[in-house]
Amino acid sequence: MPFYRCVVPKDSVSYDQRAAVAKAFTDIHCGNTGAPRSFVHVVFDEADDRWETPFFLDGGNRAGRSEEVKAELLNDLMSAFREITGVAEADFSGRITEGPASWTMEGGMVLPEPGEETAEWYEHDLQGQAAAGG
Repeated sequence: MPFYRCVVPKDSVSYDQRAAVAKAFTDIHCGNTGAPRSFVHVVFDEADDRWETPFFLDGGNRAGRSEEVKAELLNDLMSAFREITGVAEADFSGRITEGPASWTMEGGMVLPEPGEETAEWYEHDLQGQAAAGG
């Protein structure tokens, strides 16, 4: 379950910008990892003065991807956020932390390790999307 928490100052990011960021983050995560779109979660937390920079991306993903994929993912997410919101590079920082796939459950199934996804696992996700109207 990729989870991206965007910490922003109060009233600094419009709802249209939030929607655009959520779509961009989903596109980027799925494009870089092959994960199902329904697994990507993006939330915004309005919290002034909690980080060194006014804007902060706090992401969490399954462990097991290459350093290259992780670096590209973080760079692409940060670039998209800045492009959509107009936030200066100096005002935005972020990180992505990782945990074992076995620590995460989505749609009633423990996530497989990256690269070990099966047809059954993807089919279960598609059934979940259909039941949810997605």
